[in-house]
Amino acid sequence: MTSRRGQHVGHGMLIGTFLIAVAYFLLKLAYTHWLRGTLLTFGLLAAGSAYAQWAWKARIPWWVLGSLFLAVQVDLLGNHFHMYGRPFGPVQYDEFAHMMGSGLSVPAFIWLLAEVVRRQGLSMSRGWIATLAVSLSFSAAAIYEIIELWDELYFGGQRIWSPHDCPNDLQWDLGGKILGATITVLLWRNRERSLLGRTSEESRSDAI
Repeated sequence: MTSRRGQHVGHGMLIGTFLIAVAYFLLKLAYTHWLRGTLLTFGLLAAGSAYAQWAWKARIPWWVLGSLFLAVQVDLLGNHFHMYGRPFGPVQYDEFAHMMGSGLSVPAFIWLLAEVVRRQGLSMSRGWIATLAVSLSFSAAAIYEIIELWDELYFGGQRIWSPHDCPNDLQWDLGGKILGATITVLLWRNRERSLLGRTSEESRSDAI
């Protein structure tokens, strides 16, 4: 009993440390050089993946890690090429970055929630999993806006450019998350249909 409680405390401390590291990374992301930010992204993703495999025996799919990596690259490349404050097609680059970053990060929440549901032996439709994942990831986006506020208040940063900056960012976040969740669910459904079709073909071949 004591040993199990100690393990839970240890895991909690590791997860807490990891989340603090992620929050600090996001706090400094706007001022991070592209190469350094890329290497730190690889390090955080590798640490998270290694912990998931060690603690939960869960292998994070490559498309989850890849989408998270690309989400960070949208921000890093925008800073590297000084795109923030400039138009990017019909929108500002800041709006594009919020939409793309949110759309690319929501698949990780969908996979994580689906994995938790599966491990708990529960049954939940893809639509409900995607809806809950969008809600959770939107909460994370709100936390990111708080991090931007803290950067201005306590660390001398310049992240908030207008009174409407935060709600405007959140509306593009929400749009990106809905779009990303929709695409993820459609690809998920298509993959399951392909697997079912392949299984039925193999069954027919075995029967013949």
